[in-house]
Amino acid sequence: MILRTIFEFYKNYKLKRVLKNLKSNGICNQISSSIFIYYPERVTFGDYIYIGPNAEINGLGGLEIMNGVIIGPNLVLHSANHNFKDSKYIPYDETFDFRKVLIEENVWIGGNVIITPGSTIGEGSIIGAGCVVSGNIPPLSIVVGNPCKVIKTRDAEHYYKLKNEKKFYLKAKLENNLEPQVNYNYRE
Repeated sequence: MILRTIFEFYKNYKLKRVLKNLKSNGICNQISSSIFIYYPERVTFGDYIYIGPNAEINGLGGLEIMNGVIIGPNLVLHSANHNFKDSKYIPYDETFDFRKVLIEENVWIGGNVIITPGSTIGEGSIIGAGCVVSGNIPPLSIVVGNPCKVIKTRDAEHYYKLKNEKKFYLKAKLENNLEPQVNYNYRE
């Protein structure tokens, strides 16, 4: 019990140090203490962000996560890559190709997602579990697979209605305005 308490204290202390070194950190964020952020001084977090356990974020090329983003467990995100074109060595050389990653407002990213350098995920998109995101995802897209593909889009009228009414999940949860509900209308 004492060992567990000491370990948790250390993880929380380490997280506070990392978050303090971010380029910018918004308010009311819930970040798992098991996250790893490399180059935090190049990372910007908006408000009301949730990042689940075991995320590994490399901010070398720059990263911006905007307001209301929810990220499941085991995220792997890279914002830079080794140079291999006309490199001095095989398979690559010591130079890096910096490519900022942008995750726009109110994006929901499932578990075990990989986001590659230079990717942009448009506002209100949903990224299914296990996706590999490479490139630009249009706003309100629902994507699945590896490589990920847009399979449909969210109802824009409904999305923007909720946004205008400022109905954001993590904000409501933190303000204790949520009442758990179960949807029994599942498909078999």
